[in-house]
Amino acid sequence: MATIDQLCKKIQQHAKRNEEDAGLIHIIREKAKTDSGRLTDFGRNFIVSSMQTGMRQIDIAKILDVTPSAVNQNAAKLKDES
Repeated sequence: MATIDQLCKKIQQHAKRNEEDAGLIHIIREKAKTDSGRLTDFGRNFIVSSMQTGMRQIDIAKILDVTPSAVNQNAAKLKDES
């Protein structure tokens, strides 16, 4: 059984990882969307690359802070263009 100290250490590790992940998501969002909220070329490429790796549209939408239908529409547009 884990001691309180061990549990606290694990919680701190998870908190640090969560902070790092939040920072990365912030950077992705900054590059993926314009100030008006439209997707940039980076954002559209992020959608395609993420989907190619098997990431679910709902997870991509959460990362980019857009609706799943926006992810679907952009993926369909890019598929039609290629």
